Amino acid sequence: MREFSFFSKLSPVTQEKLLRNSTYIKVPVDTQLYAQGDICVDILFLTKGRVRVSRQNENGQSVLLFYFEQGEQCNVNFTSSYNSAPAVGTAIAETDLEGYDIPASLIAELFVEDKEFQRYVFDQYVNRMEKMASLIEEVRFMSLDKRLMQWIDSHEDKKISITHEEIADIIGTSREVISRLLKGFEKEGMIKLSRRKIEVIQRSSLPL
Repeated sequence: MREFSFFSKLSPVTQEKLLRNSTYIKVPVDTQLYAQGDICVDILFLTKGRVRVSRQNENGQSVLLFYFEQGEQCNVNFTSSYNSAPAVGTAIAETDLEGYDIPASLIAELFVEDKEFQRYVFDQYVNRMEKMASLIEEVRFMSLDKRLMQWIDSHEDKKISITHEEIADIIGTSREVISRLLKGFEKEGMIKLSRRKIEVIQRSSLPL
């Protein structure tokens, strides 16, 4: 917990209470942390890795809501736990994860009693709103091939293990469309495709 910006600003008593009640966890890649409709009972504070949060429509298609990474905390997880409300999306570990699980009851107590923790939570919501606004702009104004290439470029690793259907859920389109676009990228020499894997040969010049 010491890795989070708000921790050093808490009172010694609050710091000790948080450390005593936090549980260090490791989560393997592809693990579902919670599903849409679940009511979360603990809140994850992530210290390593990246999580994808998506929402599924009634027709079965999914669309990416946001990612959260180390040093961040998931707004969907927080809202569900704090209000005992169904989660509005599903969270999947995109990488191996490390972090701390903290009971929602303790977080609710901190949120009421500690101004520094309140500030951290509100900052998380502001950052999330900014990222959501950028995502809406991308969906509205950026072509699908550019969105797909930008998603590929967002990965530091040159080898991405994922299916075309999973990418379609992230981008918000069909598997057939993703397969067609990826084959086009492969013909241009930008990527190399194999089963459940994309190898990046040449990065694009698109802004991330």
